[in-house]
Amino acid sequence: MQLDFALQILQSLPLPILPLMLLAPLIGAFLSLLTGSRAARAITLVISLFELGLAVLLALGIDPSSDMTFLWAYTFGRIYVSGDWANMQLALGVDGISVVMILLSNIVTLIAAISSNHINKSQSLYYSLFMFMQTGLLGVFMSIDLVGFFVMWELVLIPMFFIIGKWGEEGCKHAAIKFFIFTHFGSAIMLVGFFVIFFFGGHTFNMLALRDMSLPSMVQMGYVLAVFMGAGVKLPVFPMHTWLPWAHVKAPTPGSVILAGILLKMGGYAFIRLGVWLVPDAFARLSIPFVILAIFTCIYAAFTAMAQTDLKSMVAYTSINHMSWVLLGVAVGTSLAIQGAVFMMFSHGTIISVMFIMAGQLKYSAGTREIPKVKGLLKQAPRMSVLLILASFAAFGLPGFSGFIAELLIIFGAVMIYPLSGLIAFGIFITVGYLLWTLNRIVFSEPDPESGVKEASWSDLIAPVLMMIPVILLGVWPDLILNLIAPAVDNMLGVIP
Repeated sequence: MQLDFALQILQSLPLPILPLMLLAPLIGAFLSLLTGSRAARAITLVISLFELGLAVLLALGIDPSSDMTFLWAYTFGRIYVSGDWANMQLALGVDGISVVMILLSNIVTLIAAISSNHINKSQSLYYSLFMFMQTGLLGVFMSIDLVGFFVMWELVLIPMFFIIGKWGEEGCKHAAIKFFIFTHFGSAIMLVGFFVIFFFGGHTFNMLALRDMSLPSMVQMGYVLAVFMGAGVKLPVFPMHTWLPWAHVKAPTPGSVILAGILLKMGGYAFIRLGVWLVPDAFARLSIPFVILAIFTCIYAAFTAMAQTDLKSMVAYTSINHMSWVLLGVAVGTSLAIQGAVFMMFSHGTIISVMFIMAGQLKYSAGTREIPKVKGLLKQAPRMSVLLILASFAAFGLPGFSGFIAELLIIFGAVMIYPLSGLIAFGIFITVGYLLWTLNRIVFSEPDPESGVKEASWSDLIAPVLMMIPVILLGVWPDLILNLIAPAVDNMLGVIP
């Protein structure tokens, strides 16, 4: 619901809200690089809090039923094509879906910054890359021009490549290279699709203009397949998922948090913004193959997660499992299913962040993440145990947590169109099984006298405790973000409320 006081504050800002949100972390990145370690961490936390405050104001000030608002554009070049000039722009705009993703991005970034207290080397460079990446993340969710979108999409890869490769565990350099190759290859194919639609769409990259054009059917289909390659790697879906578990396991804990909490959501958002929103007819023609792929990916990832012995690796495959629900919701294309997909992205981003922080904390406290080697966590580290139990319950969709609402919306929206899509629920049963089995082995077992586990300090648990607040809050009050999502989805699909 649009609030006048929030709108007045936004209008009184020295810069338009969207470019201001992009510039603040960019300035913070340069300041972090020029200052000492302590100052760099303080700058990052302050900028992250400032960005979250702006995101909340944006959520309160936006009219969620509008198509695109807070429009802003900067033309940085022109190209001459076939006797016509085409603008190269950084064009920004948001709707309810974008705002929800911007909120998630800033929440995850703040939590990742707080959980970076174990980063001890080259902190100035680390926090500089951290802030630089936040600019790219926000730019993806604000861009309404294909060139600007692609620049921001690729911008995220650079800092994440170095965060994994420099601050990760043994073997992190190989993981960083694999992450970069997979994601960049998918992005390159997506860029080809952008140029195809540019040449057939009146020589413009502006998404608002392209939406209003009647593009040839074959051009739309080729474009959607190109988008699928870029977004499918990022989400990820089978068989383009193999980079993700390796990157998660080798990345430092904050890197895993950002990777799972928000980078994967770029793929889901691309399916919505570049697919359903931009070329709905072509995307609908590929609905059934996408639905089948989503169900297969979910069940495959759930079974694979069950076989993992490293807790971080298990959580990584859990991410693949849950993000396949996003593909299902988007592929089905009903209002309820797409609302569920966006809700799932927000919900999963918060839940999986807690899971990865706890997996990282287990390594600090027990010296290992190997599930068979950790025993009696409840007796030795009750605070860690409670958080791990709550996060696991949320991950398999227990009522009262946000994950339950997301899965419910997607299931209800999907079975109305494809009754057999209910088979994805089989993935829930497997997820419940392996998460409870993991808790039984780690938490509820008898302690091993030869391997002690230290309780985590409260300073190490601030980040997961804070992140559990939206997980529980949205489980009992989902309208808090559904009021932003539902009008935007209905407007996108042309549904009359």
